[in-house]
Amino acid sequence: MNYYQVNFFLSSKSRYFETDLLKNDLAQIGFDSFVDIDDNSFEAYCPENLFSETAVQNTITSSLINDKEALKYEIKFIKDENWNKVWEETSPSVLFGDFCHIRKSNQPYKQVKYDIIINPQQSFGTANHPTTAMIIEYMSKMDMNGKSVMDMGCGTAVLGILAKKMGAKYVECVDIDEWAYRNAKDNGKANDVDICVKLVGEQDENSEEKFDLFLANINLNILLDNMGSYAKRIKQGGILVLSGFYEDDIAELEDTTKQYGFTFYNKNIRDNWALLALKKL
Repeated sequence: MNYYQVNFFLSSKSRYFETDLLKNDLAQIGFDSFVDIDDNSFEAYCPENLFSETAVQNTITSSLINDKEALKYEIKFIKDENWNKVWEETSPSVLFGDFCHIRKSNQPYKQVKYDIIINPQQSFGTANHPTTAMIIEYMSKMDMNGKSVMDMGCGTAVLGILAKKMGAKYVECVDIDEWAYRNAKDNGKANDVDICVKLVGEQDENSEEKFDLFLANINLNILLDNMGSYAKRIKQGGILVLSGFYEDDIAELEDTTKQYGFTFYNKNIRDNWALLALKKL
């Protein structure tokens, strides 16, 4: 899949929450990942089939950015064959104390409990983003032995691979993107773990397989639209961990999940991004 990379440059007068709100608005029009460059600039990535410069301009116009005249952006088209180069240049390894180290295969090994090799190719999920990092930290406090785990919207499958290394009995990783599907399979092999990787549409909605832990690091609209199908795949007493949305979205997600028998369990906030954990009653 081809992508558009849009570099946004804001004035020094812009406040951090204005930038976060702009990212949230961009996520609503198809952008699915963001990389901060400094306090006043960031990169945003959107699949080619969802990209519209007119929509970007309208989003800027309707945003709460105070100094719109100073906001500039540059657009770059990225063919899928160039994606490796982009991520080789922009994705450093991530260390979570002595718990785990997320690294590319050409980066040095560190002595940790779980060493995870992620060669991201075109898939997002290298643990550099706060949402992925919060889920990994949440998982570090869990007993995964013998559990069944769903990694929905898996990207690189970093979360599913970690769950398997932590002792999960069965791990299913699902994504809508064929490149992510191939990348997840490759990363599973690189880590010598047995994970079941599927494309959306391949999983059987009538399957009797239900999960003890259901991870979904996806944007708000997709979470809201698919909550009913997620709920069907979670065991009574199972945990649903959601991220990929902002702190201001928590109330809406709580209201929606209550309709499907979930109750609040835990939450975390980082850089205005949120993690919400819920228990199925």
